[in-house]
Amino acid sequence: MNINIDDILADLKDGKATRTQKNLEKLNEIMRNYSALGNCNFSITQIGHYSKLNSGPGYEALRATRNDHYRVLIEAWAEKSKDRVQRANNKTKPNSKLPSDNILLQRITDPAVRALFGQIIAERNRYRKEVNLLKQHANIVIDRRPIKQSNESYNLESSLISNLTESESKTLNYAISEECMDNNDWYSTPAGQIKCKESNIEVLPRGFITGLTKLLGVKVE
Repeated sequence: MNINIDDILADLKDGKATRTQKNLEKLNEIMRNYSALGNCNFSITQIGHYSKLNSGPGYEALRATRNDHYRVLIEAWAEKSKDRVQRANNKTKPNSKLPSDNILLQRITDPAVRALFGQIIAERNRYRKEVNLLKQHANIVIDRRPIKQSNESYNLESSLISNLTESESKTLNYAISEECMDNNDWYSTPAGQIKCKESNIEVLPRGFITGLTKLLGVKVE
């Protein structure tokens, strides 16, 4: 944006008192020098201090409500300075766009190296296409169907029972029999415990009776 300070100054001076016109001209000269130094701080405090040092309107005059013409001139110089800095940055800003693959290959003078890099670029592009294709077809399916109970546990129990000798089988059956309970003054609980009748102390923990019953296939009443 092209800002014409002279036109703005002429418009601000129009209809003003002679003293105000001179102050505007003085402030405009100060702002021109301030901007030429490359300063970017155009706050009223900063400009007021700088202007007063150069025999121009001070901070109090610049911030006064009735003196908005001074602030308009300062804002115009601020915009002009900002526009100048942006144009300078655009001229000096390097081109950040990366050259294309073909341009990079053309810059390689050695034919062997150029062919090698051409192959690398081709493989990279192929892998990139494959990855994108996999992303498009990557559907994860979660099987939420109930799992059927395996018969392996039952087969294991059957094999254990079949491997017991006759004496071992009789011993285990005796351990959960009423005869064993009476002979030892014990009793069994619904939880499968074996306790002493006299002291009510646990002899065998919960699950002992029920576990052996299931393993041996014996029905305990």
